[in-house]
Amino acid sequence: MRLRELLEYEDIVIQCHDKPDADTIASGFALLRYLKEHGKSPRLVYSGPQKVTRGSLHEMLKRFEIPLTYLSELKEEAELLVTVDCRAGERNVSLLPGRNLAVIDHHSLKEGEKLPKLNEVRTEAQGYTSCATVLWAMLKEEGFQVEDGQLPTLLYYGLYMDTQELKTAQKMDREMLDELKYDMDIVTELQSVNLSLEEIRITGRAYDSLHVNPQHHFAVAQVEPCDPDILGIVGDELMKVAGVDVSAAYCMLEGNQGAKLSVRCRRRGCSAVDLVQWLVRGMGNDGGGAPTKAAGRLPGEFLEEACTGDGWDDLSGATGRLIYRLLTDYFEIPPKQIRTGEYAPKKVREFCTDEPARYCKTKVPVGYVKATDLFPEGEEILIRMLEGDARKKVTPELYILIGIDGETYHNEESRLRKNYDLFDEPFPVDSESPWQPKIYRYSDRKACLLAPYARKCIARDGALIWASQLSCRLKVLTRWGEWHLGEAGDWLASQDADRQDIYIIQKAVFERTYEKAEG
Repeated sequence: MRLRELLEYEDIVIQCHDKPDADTIASGFALLRYLKEHGKSPRLVYSGPQKVTRGSLHEMLKRFEIPLTYLSELKEEAELLVTVDCRAGERNVSLLPGRNLAVIDHHSLKEGEKLPKLNEVRTEAQGYTSCATVLWAMLKEEGFQVEDGQLPTLLYYGLYMDTQELKTAQKMDREMLDELKYDMDIVTELQSVNLSLEEIRITGRAYDSLHVNPQHHFAVAQVEPCDPDILGIVGDELMKVAGVDVSAAYCMLEGNQGAKLSVRCRRRGCSAVDLVQWLVRGMGNDGGGAPTKAAGRLPGEFLEEACTGDGWDDLSGATGRLIYRLLTDYFEIPPKQIRTGEYAPKKVREFCTDEPARYCKTKVPVGYVKATDLFPEGEEILIRMLEGDARKKVTPELYILIGIDGETYHNEESRLRKNYDLFDEPFPVDSESPWQPKIYRYSDRKACLLAPYARKCIARDGALIWASQLSCRLKVLTRWGEWHLGEAGDWLASQDADRQDIYIIQKAVFERTYEKAEG
């Protein structure tokens, strides 16, 4: 979806999610600015059980003069309702009525989820960790100037607060940060009014109740009954603690409704969504979120049953012990592993759904660049691949490849020429895309764009691999000495000519670039 498609409507309502945060407000305001610049009169609103209470958000609304209105209901349905940072059907939005619906979001889609015709969902897998980044990219695609006024600072603040102070920022987030001319003094001021005196006392007492698992590097914090946003603040602070890369903060809800749960995760190969769904499974299954932060609820009736026999006379304390025990169980079963030299069909059956089958690469052109065209021989470079970052030394044999979605990876010249026909014809890179393929000098992270040097190559007939789809999480040590992490649904691949040359291909990439070989 392009933003210009929204201009066909007159009565437009932009809805942020319930209990709005900085990201949804920044995203909604950015869209508001775009629509107003094009002669529209949109309304920016939110709904849900309660109004904004966070001091920093009140200061944000005041500082940027954001006309965000709370609506318990919309008496007349809007001609167009646009939800930002949320989607219809999700538990974090009390959807208002609209004859037409549009969605702009960054959260991962559920299997089988249906979206309205007007939608733009760009997820962390694509490099977007905040909805503010999605709006920034969409504004750029329309040629809208983001450099002036306070909008750059607002977009920065939305990203900053949604990524644990930029700790989990991805490639498109970093692209936005490189371009925005933001005012860090304003961001610092907003941070300084984040909590009330009572809320800071509540967070302090939560740290007194902390239980840390030193073996699996997670922490569980019991928080007094409070605004659930405080749980996220406690979790974010725990992410700054050495030796803790997963946190679970919880508080009991009034009226025996159970417990509210917030999870933070910065462990590579581990997802906060997976953790929350593990914790709530069989107990209402009410949980979701993003890879780095997620939330859930443990209903009272399920908690009492789950804690029976725990010797509890305090359900709150028993809930903490239950969460601690469940997380321990989760990490006691780490991802399975396979290393170069260990590949065998019998072993593959341990973590794949089917026997390996032969596949060939489709005739979809990809790009290639000789590394010495970019940096001097001997220079260390950083290649950001889907499977993780690779640190390589530039040699005459090193080539950088560009995939169909602009993803980058590397290969040796001999292997590349064996499996591909190389042409001197330029490889087309979408110049309007906000993400441009690049590699970085390792020492100072200086970026070098690949597009000016990229040439086209096409897979040869007979370039075959063996592949089988994963049924579990798997870490693969490739012949390059790099660990690739695959999730269930991704593919474990090995070269036909060398079955020990193993690696992971992400599900979406595999489905678009490989087909089953005949015979």
